[in-house]
Formats: sequence, structure tokens, C-alpha cells
Amino acid sequence: MTPTPPAPSPAPINVPSSFAVAAGPVVPTSTIPYPMMPPNMPATTTEKNANRYAVRDGRPAGRSPPRAPLSPGTPASYGGVAPIGCSAMREWLVASALVEVDGALLLVRNERRGGFSDWSTPGGVIDADDRSVLTGLSREVEEETGLRVTDWEGPVYEVRAVAQDMGWRLHAEVYRALAFEGELRVADPDGIVVEAVFVEHPACADRLADGARWVREPLSEWIAERWGPDAARGYTYDVRGTRRGDLAVHRTSVAAG
Repeated sequence: MTPTPPAPSPAPINVPSSFAVAAGPVVPTSTIPYPMMPPNMPATTTEKNANRYAVRDGRPAGRSPPRAPLSPGTPASYGGVAPIGCSAMREWLVASALVEVDGALLLVRNERRGGFSDWSTPGGVIDADDRSVLTGLSREVEEETGLRVTDWEGPVYEVRAVAQDMGWRLHAEVYRALAFEGELRVADPDGIVVEAVFVEHPACADRLADGARWVREPLSEWIAERWGPDAARGYTYDVRGTRRGDLAVHRTSVAAG
């Protein structure tokens, strides 16, 4: 399979008073669904190309498994069935960022295969060559939004999801940015992120409504309760089904730190 070349990065855009910035007419160059849900053909996706598909809304894109022991899971395709003959459970480690300014949380809009669109916080798959989870997360945030986080705390919560029917396990760690710099701009090398917006907390629920439950639910609870790393929580979910519109997602536990 020949990797699809990434879309050219748009020029930086100064952030207006509304804290919103769009990438303009960006046409996604990848047919692989983004965040926390994998591709139709993960077995044939190369490491170099696949590890660019960051995870931010609970659905990781396909690539070879990340380093052990911090291994999480990934689905086969948010819009299609699992690959035929795939018997081993695929493991994925992803990280997500809580970046705030003046009572607003940074969300990004992801354009997916089939015309689907959803919102999530920035983040992505942690690569095997990242020195640490925070190194990989800092790289993903800067690639996707132009912001350079200089200080982190957390994780403030973790999510583990298992999708037996699609053959994946996902482990997501969520960190809060304490300090950052740079200009907000949309420059996702994969052309998936097409908009970045600082959304006031009360309005986040509407933006997150179409996202995966294992992304939307913990994030909504954190926005409402705002605990810190000293009270970190762990969420677990069981995912059944193979198609986006037919998934049955059950929250199996939540543990406070």
C-alpha cells in the first residue's frame, strides 16, 4: 500500500478575539478515520505514515503497536467492519491535552471518511520513538494547533476501552496544560483537523455530542467537576459492534484516585 502524501500545511493564522480559527478549504488526504478509532487496513499501513494519525476523540488510527508496557487499544474502523482474519487484539497508547484560556477549552474539529465530523481535544498516538508520553503529546499538540506547551500536570484521568468485536484495546492518558505559547493555527499534517476553537465550558457539550462516548463522557465530567492529578480518575468501557452507528458502549467502571 502506498502511503498517501500529507496535505500541505496552511500558513499561520492570527487568532481573532473569538479564539476560533479554521483551516479554510482543507481536503483530507487520508481515508483512515482519525482519533481513537483505526483504519480499514491497519495491517498494511506503514509505521512512518500510520503514526501520523493522531488520536484525540477516542479513536486511534492504524499503525504498528506502540512501545510496551504502556500499550492501549485501537478499533478497526469507526465506519466499517474489522479486518478479516485479524485475531490478535491490537494495543494503543494515546494522550490528549486540556488546553484552556479565559474559561474556554481548546477543541478541534476532525473531518472523517464518509463525511463525518466530530470535535475533541488535541492529542494523538504516542510513537515508539517518543521519549515519554508528554514528549509525544507536546509534539501532537504543536503539529495540530501550533501551540507549544511548556508545562504540564497529570494525568488528570485515564481511559481504557476494549472493543472485542473490532480487535482493539485503547489506553488514553489526559493531561492539563499549565503554560503554553505560540499562535493558534490549523496545520495538521494529515489534513484531518480543519478547525481549532477555544470553546467556553458551558458550550462544550454541544460540540462533543457526536464524539465517542469514552471520549465525551470523561471529558464532560472533568469540565463540570475540574479535579486535579491528586484526585485522578480511571474510566473503563466495553465497546460492542463494528460500525459507527451501531456501536453499543457500556461504561464498566470509574475509579477516583
